[in-house]
Amino acid sequence: MARTERRMSPALTAGVLSGVAGLLVFLVIHHFWIRPIWFILPMGLPIAAGGGLAVGWAYSELLPGLPPRPWSAVVLIAVIGACLTPAVILAQLRPPMFTAMSENAQLTVSTGRAVAIFVFQLLLTAGGVGALAGWWIGGSGRAALATALAGLVFALGPGHNIPFLGNTAAAGKGIVLLLSVVVVSAVVLVEAHIALRGGRALGS
Repeated sequence: MARTERRMSPALTAGVLSGVAGLLVFLVIHHFWIRPIWFILPMGLPIAAGGGLAVGWAYSELLPGLPPRPWSAVVLIAVIGACLTPAVILAQLRPPMFTAMSENAQLTVSTGRAVAIFVFQLLLTAGGVGALAGWWIGGSGRAALATALAGLVFALGPGHNIPFLGNTAAAGKGIVLLLSVVVVSAVVLVEAHIALRGGRALGS
């Protein structure tokens, strides 16, 4: 138990840093490529930090089964990508949910249908794939639960627009933005965890 706690503590801190880094990357890219939305920062910081705790927990559970760095970050990117890929594919296979990507856009489906799509095609798939990945890499129910929660965090956070952007002109931008957040978050998580444990970060 003590060994698990020693492994988890720096992972949780690294997860918080990872979540904040992902949020900042999202806001910077959104500022220059789409439009400024810095007004969400005060509310977004605690949410990103809380989500980062969940991701840090998943990382601590997966750590014994991960390869050495830098491949650990690559595996994390692959796991997060796998969690979100089913939702991206499903979104592209059905008609758009909105008439246009603008302030005057209207739903092309009922509100109930939109909620069902969000829950079943995004949250359920992300959590399910996360659970399978956690079980496969971490080899335990605890790892499966933690990784399922991390998948939900990425679905609700940077991936929340996936169902709404599907089959629209904005889908490409959404995927690039999402991938950027995932890559930065994974690298920061791994490097911050190593630094917090007294190791040397890349390039040092």
